[in-house]
Amino acid sequence: MATKYLQFFPKPVLDDLVSGRWLPIVGAGMSLNAHVPSGARPPLWGELGKILESDLADFSSTGPLDAISAYEHEFGRARLMDRLSQILLLHEAQPGEAHRSFCSIPFDIVCTTNFDFLLEHQYRLEPRVVYPILEEEQLSLNTSKAGTALLKLHGDLHHPNRMVVTESDYDGFLANYPLFSTYLSNLLITKTAVLVGYSLDDPDFRQMWHVVSQRLGRMRRMAYTIVVGAKPSDIARFERRGVKAINLPGTRERYGAVLAEAFAELRELVMDKVISVSKVTEEKPLRELSLPRSAATRLCFFSVQLDLLPFYREHVFPAVEAIGLVPVTADDVVAPGDNISAKIEALIDRSAVMVIELSSSWTFAELRMALARRKTKASKPFEIILVAKDDQQIPADAAELQVLRRQESWLGDSDEFVNQLVESLQRIAPAGEHSRGAEARRLLDAKEYRAAVIAAMTHLEAMLRERMQKDAWSDVRRPMSLRSLVDQAAEQGLIPISSRTEIMNWAHIRNDVVHTHATVTPKMAKTIVTGVEDVIQNRE
Repeated sequence: MATKYLQFFPKPVLDDLVSGRWLPIVGAGMSLNAHVPSGARPPLWGELGKILESDLADFSSTGPLDAISAYEHEFGRARLMDRLSQILLLHEAQPGEAHRSFCSIPFDIVCTTNFDFLLEHQYRLEPRVVYPILEEEQLSLNTSKAGTALLKLHGDLHHPNRMVVTESDYDGFLANYPLFSTYLSNLLITKTAVLVGYSLDDPDFRQMWHVVSQRLGRMRRMAYTIVVGAKPSDIARFERRGVKAINLPGTRERYGAVLAEAFAELRELVMDKVISVSKVTEEKPLRELSLPRSAATRLCFFSVQLDLLPFYREHVFPAVEAIGLVPVTADDVVAPGDNISAKIEALIDRSAVMVIELSSSWTFAELRMALARRKTKASKPFEIILVAKDDQQIPADAAELQVLRRQESWLGDSDEFVNQLVESLQRIAPAGEHSRGAEARRLLDAKEYRAAVIAAMTHLEAMLRERMQKDAWSDVRRPMSLRSLVDQAAEQGLIPISSRTEIMNWAHIRNDVVHTHATVTPKMAKTIVTGVEDVIQNRE
């Protein structure tokens, strides 16, 4: 992947991103990137104070907070809310490219001090599940929900009493919202804070950051801010407050475009790396996930709630393997830092087909991610099959997808359901194992030697299974091992007898490649790819 901006991010910061240890904190500067049909733009924090100051007669403020507080004192809080809605272009501004690019990064939690709804709008346009959190009671409830938690530290314009906008609001923040303060402080202790569009002028954040710095001293995690074309004086100001600046090249006019491009590169980095830093607990999914992102896979991602997973593993997965697909679930991959969203998006990105049980908030959230994948101009095909109860309503944006209906008592008499599901998968699965053979040759030509070995051996195993396993997939309980397939194929004359030892040696090399960082030479890769082609064609 060609990159332009990743070089400006320190490596530890990129490592934290892949490991799910970023805490993005979005400030008013991000709203500058909104799309406004009239051509206006939302103001920065300082500009907001100037506008409100101009509404007050014979008044000269000492700063934005002073002007906003004076406006409330003069005209009341209700009028202040109306005026803020006008100034912030609440009913006109729409998310811009920077918002779209930022919201495509799979964060489990995002913080913002903004009063607007641009982030929520963009998450829902993706579509992705987002849970705005404004009240302390929501902090415990959110642990059982899937999607992105949007921690709105200062409230928003739909909750005027919760907004932190005047001097009295700021002065009482720590006392009025102690759980919010504790929760944010804990996040700042365990994650790397990355500020976007932020000026560090908010008193509550500065106070909490000071407390964290004072308690942890030199053990405090470093915080960073992403800026574009910043002056040395601005960078020095951040660093005086303990925040390192990631200064991207660009001009003020290209601020939004630079952020959009940088966020896109960060997303691609996560999608490229998150699987490689995760632990895959099942052998066959591990082989598929060891291939490059650009390679076609046979992964069938099952989004199933936990109490139904044993049924799928026992009754569905063997039949799915028998038709040449490789079933995988989110539980088969353990991502660092419990980076749930990134792990699931990476599995969706790598899969050829996805089966989604519409039975929980988690699977509905994963449906949103899958729909977002279908909206992208991906080069690899991706299909979705929904499983729903007979009377269950399907979301409008998923109406075009194939839906399999099941009754409440389906677990006791499941054969019909399994038949329908596997037949559906058989129709939409990548056609013909020849595509895997072609993929191995393509990877070899592209000098992806490790991936070429994996693809070639997977192709050989699938072809042997197709030739040897003539039983109906409904009778399959556990597919034969590769050694058994090779032995029986040789006995029946489907492959040369002399190939058995060589094939098992190739399998040993493939296993080393999957489980270790073993090097594969060009000669070794070519020998295996060509050898597999010869064995499949039964050439001595």
